This record gives sequence, C-alpha cells and structure tokens, in this order.
Amino acid sequence: MDLLDPIRDLFGFAFSTLESLSIIRAMLGFILVLFLPGFTWTLVFFKQIRVIERVVISFGLSMVVVTLSLFLMNRLIGVRITGLNSVMIIMVVTIVPVMVHYLNRLIRRREEEDEDAGKVVTTPVQVPPAGEVTAEAVEEMLPEEAAVSARTVVIPPP
Repeated sequence: MDLLDPIRDLFGFAFSTLESLSIIRAMLGFILVLFLPGFTWTLVFFKQIRVIERVVISFGLSMVVVTLSLFLMNRLIGVRITGLNSVMIIMVVTIVPVMVHYLNRLIRRREEEDEDAGKVVTTPVQVPPAGEVTAEAVEEMLPEEAAVSARTVVIPPP
C-alpha cells in the first residue's frame, strides 16, 4: 500500500475527468506550474510593485521554485517524481507563502491597532470662559469632550 493511495482515491474522480478534457488540463497545469507558485511568493517578497510586474516576475519565480522543490524532494527525501507527487509538492509550495503573507498582514494589522490604541487623540473643545463653566454645561457635552475638558480646563478663582 502506497502512502498516497487515500489521496488518489479522494481525487480520483477529478483526475479521471481532467484526463478526458486535455485542453482544460493543459490550462490548469500551465497556471498551476508556471504562474501560481511564483505569484504567491511575490506576495511575500515584493510588497510595493505593480500588477504587471508581479505577473512577469511570477512566471520566472514559478519556474525556479517548482523545479527546485521537485528536485530537492527527489534528491533529499527520495520522493519519486510522479504526476500526483508533483501536484502535491506544488500545492505545498503554493500554500506556504499564502499562509506567510496572511500571517504578516495579521501581525501588521495588530501592531497598527496597538499603535492606534496607544495614541492620545485630542480634539479641540469649545470651552466657555472661566466664570461660565457650570455642571449643566459639562453634562451637555459628549462624554469624551467632558473628560477632556475636565482634565484640561483650569478655572482660576475670581
């Protein structure tokens, strides 16, 4: 029994369907092998590039990443290069950078929220002259304005 038999059974229907539709199989293979892995890695490596640059770089990066990953898995671990093994390795090479990209975004978003939570936002408050501040005037203010004016307004004695 091969380790990949359960996976073959699971995807057997899809593989048999794709074998009969050679044009769709070729297009999916082209996207999976020559575009998608490189595109996902450009999300990790290149933050501020235009879409056309990302597409062009992803073709070259896909060729390198797919070739090296298949070669290294064959030489280092001894995985045979078959169609199913190649698809599985390419899927892993494609999914890993997506996870890294979204983890980076999550970490950056949390850091920005922490920075925003630490900032003191001051808004100008219209404070009446010193003798005219009454309890009713403070109650009419919004809660944030009342807290700011209560801390910042000093009423000098008459």
